Amino acid sequence: MEALLALLALGLAVAALLKSGSNKQQLDYVERRLRGALADIEKLTAERRERQAPEPEPQHPVIAEMVHPSEAPAPVLETAAPPPEPPPYVEPDVAPVAAKSLEEMLTANWLVWIGALAIALAGTFLVRYAIENGLLGPGARVTLGLALGIALVVAGEWLRRRPLERAIAAVRVNNVPPALTASGLFIAFASIYAAYALYDLLAPVVAFVGLALVALAGVGLSLLQGRFVALMGLLGAFAAPALVTTNDPQAWTLFAYLLVVELACLAVARTQRWWWLALATLAGVVVWPLLWMAGSPLKVEDGLPIGLFLLVSMCAFFAMRRGLPEPEGRADWVAEVQSFDLPEWVVWVAGCAIALVQFTVVNWAGFGTASLVLTDLLIVLYIAMGRRFAVFDSLAIVASLLALMIAAAMPGPADAITALRHDPPVTPEYFQITVAVFGAIFGASGFAVLWGAKRPALWAAVSAATPVLLLLLTYYRFTSFAVDASWSAVALGLAALAGVAVERIERYRVARGLENALAFYAAAVVALVSLAMAMLMREAWLTVALAVQLPALAWIGTRIRVRSIEVIAAVVAFVVLVRLVLNWNVLGYALGPTPPLGWVLYGYGVPAVAFYAAARLFRQAEARAEPIAMLEAGSLAFAVLLVSLEIRLFVEGSLAVPHYGLFEQSLHSIAWASIATAVASYTRRAPNTTLFTGAAVLFGAAAAQVVLLQLLAANPLVTHESVGSMPVANVLFLAYAVPALFAFRFAAAIAGTKFDGFSHFAGGLGFVLVFAYLSFETTRAFEGPVFEPSRYGDGELYAYSIVWLAYAVALLALGIVLKRSILRYASLAVLVITVGKVFLIDMSGLTGLYRVGSFLGLGLSLIAIGWIYQRFVFPRPQPRGGGEAGRHSEP
Repeated sequence: MEALLALLALGLAVAALLKSGSNKQQLDYVERRLRGALADIEKLTAERRERQAPEPEPQHPVIAEMVHPSEAPAPVLETAAPPPEPPPYVEPDVAPVAAKSLEEMLTANWLVWIGALAIALAGTFLVRYAIENGLLGPGARVTLGLALGIALVVAGEWLRRRPLERAIAAVRVNNVPPALTASGLFIAFASIYAAYALYDLLAPVVAFVGLALVALAGVGLSLLQGRFVALMGLLGAFAAPALVTTNDPQAWTLFAYLLVVELACLAVARTQRWWWLALATLAGVVVWPLLWMAGSPLKVEDGLPIGLFLLVSMCAFFAMRRGLPEPEGRADWVAEVQSFDLPEWVVWVAGCAIALVQFTVVNWAGFGTASLVLTDLLIVLYIAMGRRFAVFDSLAIVASLLALMIAAAMPGPADAITALRHDPPVTPEYFQITVAVFGAIFGASGFAVLWGAKRPALWAAVSAATPVLLLLLTYYRFTSFAVDASWSAVALGLAALAGVAVERIERYRVARGLENALAFYAAAVVALVSLAMAMLMREAWLTVALAVQLPALAWIGTRIRVRSIEVIAAVVAFVVLVRLVLNWNVLGYALGPTPPLGWVLYGYGVPAVAFYAAARLFRQAEARAEPIAMLEAGSLAFAVLLVSLEIRLFVEGSLAVPHYGLFEQSLHSIAWASIATAVASYTRRAPNTTLFTGAAVLFGAAAAQVVLLQLLAANPLVTHESVGSMPVANVLFLAYAVPALFAFRFAAAIAGTKFDGFSHFAGGLGFVLVFAYLSFETTRAFEGPVFEPSRYGDGELYAYSIVWLAYAVALLALGIVLKRSILRYASLAVLVITVGKVFLIDMSGLTGLYRVGSFLGLGLSLIAIGWIYQRFVFPRPQPRGGGEAGRHSEP
């Protein structure tokens, strides 16, 4: 393996040597082209001088030296002066050219860096060879390696200063000097590390300082030689602490060093506008605190240096953005974030990343006082910089999320707390003080900075929402949403403070464009008052309190026409919907001594009324269609759930009983179909797409239950469930006859609308249900309340034929009288079923006079029906002449 590496290094060295010859040829070619171009320029200049006699323009000293070495003007100085320092490295601004060929890419970029890698490996293999053969002692090996590294760095800088290399760099990127410098930095870095780790020639402190100096030298040289040297210096600087270990690592020392490295890298990134270098620096800033927390035993006091490091780091990133032109702000902060340029993205990503690391540090440090105070300072920094630079005001939301995450992660009163893990211990008072400080920072500072801000609504939202969310979170952590008058008093106190903000902003809302800010504070008042009410009530009352906010918000929306009110209402509505529709815990709520009059009545009834009232108010305020549709759909959903749960309590007395019989199914189907029919009839007079669609969906649910359960799975022929002994007044009437009536009414309500096709399905379902009811009622008359199909007799089979024929004749008569073809079609369908039954079942199942009567009755009925069709449905046309003769001439 070592031989292969040596051969590889040798091959790379040879390739680099050959490449140097190729580069020499290219440089000669470039020089010849430059001479020719300059000769043409001089010729054109001479011609223009003859015509206009302009002042001659001085040539660039580097080009003059290349073209006319002997004629280059020598500077006339009274005293000798040292040669001027070369200008710092600047990436050439080259005009767009055609895509490079593979050959050009190989020779201009890849081979150069492969050559640098070969040089670095060659130095490493040379040291290894000397070690294996005992040629040099440890000190000599390290010294020679360090000398070789320094020599390569010097050679790279010397080559960069040459006039020809500078001329090439003015045309295109020249990778040869930085390749030599980068390989030299690598060898010097490896030599110092070998002196420390392999030979124990250097103390840890000396080795650390040496590695840091090499890395910082690379960062400094990057100003002259470009981005690759900067990357080498950055990697070395951040890797140095990991390469040097001590028995007693100190967080203060480590993070002070990392802060120096970070500031140097950010200074280079800002000077050269290498924003990728700033992101690479951010990676080191984020990774090192995590590495320290993962590899070091817990020391609560270490939260202070790490927190200070993160705080100063965020200040450095904000400072890096200072001085750049302020982008044109957007009114919408989401659009603002989407329009960020690269510098803004760097700072914004840094703000998010450092906030997450700070959250981890606070947890790791046991929520100590120092780490929490530094978190407060970081939050204040985000708010201050967001107010100073409007492009970063969205970081206030990041700060709010940081505070909420810490409040959620802090151990509450029910958690096991030990003084060993937390210093000071996280007592309930300590928890409450921490959350109170967070709430005060956001509430006060958000209100203070919104005046004159570019987006005051954002600051108002953060100022109003964060204290409310912190209160709700703390209330849950301490009481699990139990009744507590003291917490209700706190909510009312915060509502009073929000009311003061409302009163203050109301004076200037029109002149200063504070309508949205006023809306947020008004919404906070409503939310806090509702929360105070909920804190005095149990279980479902919490949802009721949230639902009551909606009409209040809608009323505010009628006074303050801003979009934010609609957004807040939509969020509250979504929470209420999730809690009442998707929350299975409601099945375990206490129902009281009279279940139908328990929490279900107000738990779903109040939200239904609140949603409907809010929708009406928002419609009066001409709000957008989306929140209105959401509120109307929620109102319909809660009304249906209220009726359904009350039916459940009426039948079973509990919400958690698994039994679901035909009687309860029938009541649910009737309720759903009747509500759907009523809503559909109402929307015919007052068009409402949301309610009309909801009615169609609700009837579809009722139809699905009727078909899948009542006609199939829960059919009394299958379940043998008692249907009652009374004629008509039994379960069959509820299960089939009543739903059939609502099916006919619903079909009429939606006929001629966009659901016209669905109306035909509803009408057909009604005919099927009437047919099923007549059949089951016939079965009940012969078999009693419990059906046993195996006991069918001749009389019962004959009765089915008679009933079905009577039903067909009745449908036909109605179809002729009402002139409705669908009734005639239904009559024909029943006749087909009857004919099939007579020929398939009665022929073999009936005997004696029953069989004769069945076929005779069917035959007479079919003939009579045919005559009715000819007489009333398809009458023969009268002849044109009229009279008796005409009638005799009918075909």
